[in-house]
Amino acid sequence: YATVTGGDDATVTGGDHATVTGSTGAQLRCEWYDGKRYRTAVAYVGEDVEAGVTYVVKDGKFVKA
Repeated sequence: YATVTGGDDATVTGGDHATVTGSTGAQLRCEWYDGKRYRTAVAYVGEDVEAGVTYVVKDGKFVKA
């Protein structure tokens, strides 16, 4: 499992079970397995998630880790 952090306006990408954190304007992208195939969840810091908070994807949604 990886922990990935990005600064302002970064694109932060993690694999299945990764934890991700971004600053203002960053995009968070994580792969997750739906039981049949891998999918990609995307969140935008300041819109979908909070800056400086660590998230993990569960069932396709970003949740605080």
